[in-house]
Order: sequence, then structure tokens, then C-alpha cells
Amino acid sequence: MKFARNLVVFAGATLAATAALADGQMFSSEAQAVQACGADSVVWVDLDRGRFYQKGQAEYGKGSNGGYGCERQAHAKYRPAHTQ
Repeated sequence: MKFARNLVVFAGATLAATAALADGQMFSSEAQAVQACGADSVVWVDLDRGRFYQKGQAEYGKGSNGGYGCERQAHAKYRPAHTQ
């Protein structure tokens, strides 16, 4: 019973993250974003922090609640990450 309940919670969280990615024009893989963005740079959007990261920054591609997107679209909705 506990396993089934945990499975339902996991499935719900996965669906919520997938819906967020689709709604914000983000992609689950960098390759998909590269294809969709064309000449625009690909960034990693961290939905928990509301920031996006450029390739080469330490947090690029990290985190469980985020996705890849085009920089121009990300800049309209999220803050750029601070560079160090």
C-alpha cells in the first residue's frame, strides 16, 4: 500500500514537471533545445530559483526541477544567474 501511494506521488510530481517544461517552452534535453532555438543560445532554467544559467556556469544542467530553453524566451520570464 505504501509503495503504491509513493508511486502515485512520484507520477504526479513527474507530470507536474513535464507540464511546466511544456508550458514554458523548455525541453528535457539540451539537444532538443539546440534544435528548437536555432541561432539563439541554449540555457538551463532552474524553476525553483527562477533563474537561468549559461553553458559553462556551474549550475548549468543541474537540478531536478528545470529544463533547457532558448535564452530570449528565458530572459522574458526568469532572472539571469549571477556570474562568479
